[in-house]
Amino acid sequence: MIELFPKRKNRMLILSACYLALVGVYLALNRAANLIPVLLLAAVGLAIVILSQYLTAFNMHSQLLARLYNQLDVEGFLRDYEPKLQLPIRNQNIALSVRLHVSNAYCAQGRFDDAIALLSSFTIHPTKKPEDDLLSRFAIVSNLCYCAEQKNDLTAARQYMDELLALKAQLEGMQAAKPEKKRMVFNTELNEQCLAFLSGGKADIEVLRKLVQSNTQQLHKITISLWVARAYLSQNNRREGEKLLTQIVKLAPNLYPGKAAAQLLSGLPAKAAEDNA
Repeated sequence: MIELFPKRKNRMLILSACYLALVGVYLALNRAANLIPVLLLAAVGLAIVILSQYLTAFNMHSQLLARLYNQLDVEGFLRDYEPKLQLPIRNQNIALSVRLHVSNAYCAQGRFDDAIALLSSFTIHPTKKPEDDLLSRFAIVSNLCYCAEQKNDLTAARQYMDELLALKAQLEGMQAAKPEKKRMVFNTELNEQCLAFLSGGKADIEVLRKLVQSNTQQLHKITISLWVARAYLSQNNRREGEKLLTQIVKLAPNLYPGKAAAQLLSGLPAKAAEDNA
């Protein structure tokens, strides 16, 4: 994670060099010192210096993500995080993680085409762990499918869903050989429910509600809640739908879910009038 913070990485290198230099000076001034204990202590100290910088970088990254997912400060997040797309990140998983987070921010702004372009441009280079490669592709396709669903692009959503389910089957086959407690779960429920709604105008509200309740991130809660509200309205449950839409507008008025919720709310009176005519 320290790769995402070049200044922090440089600081770590400088501190490490200074620390080793001090150890060298100590040994030069104390030639009678027992070399082995000194080197062992030096190794422990160096490890502490490096670990502290990695932990700091991890905390800095967590704080950045909190701005997006919990504080809903999408603009501020992108201002500080989007430049990381240009960093020469060697770790493929970290590079993909950066793109996934940025694409989520784009989606929060309603920039679905930008999110799709960013995810589609990422190339997964085969590694010695085929399962990790499949996991990376699963994450990308899952987000691409959701972007297509947000755009109401049913054709693209179905294509992505077919690939997503195929990847899920492959991954579950690999997991079957592992002890049950170590097996991963690959959830496609959200994409499936969204696709069902787009295809037939109906979705399982309870499944969507459970996804909202089990999610700890405010941005995802709001985004999924918009689909719950749409499902309520499709069942002519205006009371629950309107209540949920109002909450979304209040929590995220400047983000896509809030704007979409406001648009749905503005159409409710006219629809009611037509139904009563």
